[in-house]
Amino acid sequence: MIDGFPLSFFLPLVVHAVAGLLTGVTGLMAFRAPKRRERHPRWGTRYLWAYTVVFLTATILSGERWAADAYLFFLAVIGYGFALGGYGARRFRQVPQVRRLLGKQWVVAHIIGMIGSYVVMWTAFYVDNAHLIPGLNALPPLTFWVLPTVIALPFVVLSLFRFAPKTTRAVRGEPGKEGV
Repeated sequence: MIDGFPLSFFLPLVVHAVAGLLTGVTGLMAFRAPKRRERHPRWGTRYLWAYTVVFLTATILSGERWAADAYLFFLAVIGYGFALGGYGARRFRQVPQVRRLLGKQWVVAHIIGMIGSYVVMWTAFYVDNAHLIPGLNALPPLTFWVLPTVIALPFVVLSLFRFAPKTTRAVRGEPGKEGV
């Protein structure tokens, strides 16, 4: 027992906390990096690896205290699914099946997946830990389920507006075809 926790819980908890910190930092670095070869994809790959550790340790931790932490497992599955989808949209965009499915809109899947995974990670963090943070512990619990999404929405909209390809008809300026 360490600090009241069995070692089988404490060790994955430490790894989970470190991986969560790395996921937060690598996600921020990927978001801030110029969107071209080199830094952005490199930080994105690091983000996915860190998120993989977060997912695996969240699975272990929630399994050990299922009655209290089952919701964290489901948040981990959703967040990791977003991360895999966003990473896969970028990484496999030239694969014929992905190209047929997404076309040039792989960018939209990438942005939604990566930012969505980041939002889910912060949601899980705040829902599970806000009661320990002075000042935040006075807010109603629903705040932590909603606030990360509210904060992220402008970033999603701006990223989509800036990086998502415009439709061909709208670019050519065909009347009545905007947004098709």
